[in-house]
Amino acid sequence: MHLRKFSTRVIHSFPIQLVVMHFKKNQIMMLYWVLLFGFITQSIATKFGIPYLFLDPEYMGFVGQRAFLIMGVSLGAFVMAFNISSFILNSFRFPFLATLSRTFQKYSHNNFIIPTLFILIYVYRIFYFQYYSQLKDINEIILNIGVFLVGFFAVIVLTLRYFMVTNKDIYKLFGVEDADEDPVSPISPYVGKIRKDSWRVDTYIIFPWKVKIVRDTRHYQKYMLERVFRQNHVNAAVIEIVVFITFIGLGLFRDYDFFRLPAGASVLLLFTMLIMLSGVLRYWLRAWANTALILSFIALNFLSQYESFNPRNQAYGLNYEKNKILYNRESLEAQVQNGNYEKDVAHTIQILEYWKANWQKRGVEKPKMILLNVSGGGLRSCVFTFRTLQLIDSTFNGDLMHYTSFISGSSGGMISIAYYRELFLSQHDSLMRANQNINNCFLLNTGKDLLNSIVFSATVADLFMNMQHFKDGKYHYVKDRAYAFEKQLSDNTGHVFDKRLKDYYQPELNAQIPMMVISPTIINDGRALNISSQPVSYLSHIPDSGKTGFNELINAVDFQQYFASADASNLKITSALRMNSAFPYIMPAISLPCEPAMEVMDAGIRDNYGVTNTLQFLYTFKDWIAKNTSGVVFLQIRDTHKKNKVEDNSIKTISEKLMAPMRNVSGNFLIMQDYTFDRYLQYAQSWFKGKIDFVTFQMPETEERISLSWHLTEKEKELIKAASVNSENHQAIEELKSILKSEVNIPPIVSVQQQSDPLVKNSTLK
Repeated sequence: MHLRKFSTRVIHSFPIQLVVMHFKKNQIMMLYWVLLFGFITQSIATKFGIPYLFLDPEYMGFVGQRAFLIMGVSLGAFVMAFNISSFILNSFRFPFLATLSRTFQKYSHNNFIIPTLFILIYVYRIFYFQYYSQLKDINEIILNIGVFLVGFFAVIVLTLRYFMVTNKDIYKLFGVEDADEDPVSPISPYVGKIRKDSWRVDTYIIFPWKVKIVRDTRHYQKYMLERVFRQNHVNAAVIEIVVFITFIGLGLFRDYDFFRLPAGASVLLLFTMLIMLSGVLRYWLRAWANTALILSFIALNFLSQYESFNPRNQAYGLNYEKNKILYNRESLEAQVQNGNYEKDVAHTIQILEYWKANWQKRGVEKPKMILLNVSGGGLRSCVFTFRTLQLIDSTFNGDLMHYTSFISGSSGGMISIAYYRELFLSQHDSLMRANQNINNCFLLNTGKDLLNSIVFSATVADLFMNMQHFKDGKYHYVKDRAYAFEKQLSDNTGHVFDKRLKDYYQPELNAQIPMMVISPTIINDGRALNISSQPVSYLSHIPDSGKTGFNELINAVDFQQYFASADASNLKITSALRMNSAFPYIMPAISLPCEPAMEVMDAGIRDNYGVTNTLQFLYTFKDWIAKNTSGVVFLQIRDTHKKNKVEDNSIKTISEKLMAPMRNVSGNFLIMQDYTFDRYLQYAQSWFKGKIDFVTFQMPETEERISLSWHLTEKEKELIKAASVNSENHQAIEELKSILKSEVNIPPIVSVQQQSDPLVKNSTLK
């Protein structure tokens, strides 16, 4: 009998009933917890690296005590917001609360199960992640966790102290004895409840471990209980206002490093604000709350079509103020019928002649020509591509860029090759020395975090009406997460990308560096947007001889020609790289100044490896290349293994059956590109009269899949470095040496721009 009574009191204890009540009545509130549990256990959004924001927080460029302190403070704010909102929404279900002293404090103490479970799992996951993935020392990890807990409990204590000072219990309001202080107050029999929607509670906890029996509250007047709850709600509103002002302030001052909190903390603060605002809305509107939310969403969706309310993301350096260009079939056809094709072909042949002349000065009459393709893949591709380029270049005496005449690709790989090419041009000697050291500063720069600034800006600005602007030259643009991405990329790479498209015109024209074409996908119609400092209309189509009557679709748009009136050559190189790397949801689609707006996203949607442009380039100049070179080398650097293993994608459950079509198509679209491009490359050997060689450097398959993200762990960086020198890629080096054997030992000629290395003094090589 005693055991049954004990179990009944446990089941009907206040902490247990609060958990049951949350899942039954507050599903939206519980959704935030589900997301957070998913993030810290790496069960949700792992592919995009979102869990890293919580397990490896970064503040002012470092992961350390300050970052973990801010994370602790932010989590404390979220937990207290959870307590406040649930108290506002649900306190009326537990009338006995109003008869207790320090009402809100006791509610928070008993609402401990979900937050405590989260904290325990979070601390364990931080330790596991920092030790095994970040390779940190145990003492450092323990110190970081200690600081995190200090920040967390500091917020909890201060908030509870605020309510302790400002709230008045039933004794202070009416002079009635508190139930928890009144030993003669009868135990609640729960026979005649005060309200039909009251929940049965037999026991509650007084911090820290004291268990008390719930006393009967029927002898208290109803207005007394409501008065106690009401003044608690008013004080809770003050906390909500503080959180809201803090959040808006962070958005206004996000350009200053001090205010740029760890992105994980900004997500927690966003959840904090949303959970409190939704709590207030539901409290005031009651049964109309869901209707109000639906109507609000409809209204916001309607207003978002107006640019003044929802400004489009723009490419920096372009003129959006003049009359916009028409984007239609007629204008596309006009770009290929105005004689630009022949002019652009002749222009590029002049570049190839300069490229050949540079080799002839070194005694090579017919050099090999490398056509370089790099794959997308976030920072994973950035680091792997850059280190592979360093290994190849150190093998060939710094001649990789001299051999290469054309570069194409997508996303992270293009960021890396653009960085390497710029360093080759402006910091040549420093780059050559760095290539001999695996821990060089340039390689470290390619692995620096980009995700933190993107997510921080998205949470504190992009989700609200963003009114902040900045000036680039004579044009003005809105600050959003795209601006944050470009700024962080520039900071990470020592500001060598502070250039315009036009700044590369002359070096490419003189064949000092290879031509590079950046080709994001136009999501309006699936075409490619070819961005280059040189005119490249020949990449958009192949002229019909007039004999076949073949009706060709124009598959690309020449950016320089199409947007000439919008100051196309003034485009910032970081914006071009951003357009090429705009992965859906993480980065916004970029709108270009035409009507209707041309919107572009990641090049990998259409061609993750740049093969289409490279084959078009080879086909256009096949006669010149066959006559003036000893052959072509298709050099591909890819962050995924081409011979991927077959995975078990068989359908086992109903949910898998529903998701299988989209899951399998989205999961296999890169390998489907490989199938198509393999055929194209095979066909090329039939129409190209010279010799073609294929050399591929690729990431091996690993037991722990490296995330497709703008953030890498230290362990992932080490795995990528090791992958670049594995046996398979070592064999690729030997294969390339065999192909280029006649030119390997030719001494390099140092050009004028290589001798002047003005930025070397600012480079710090480890």
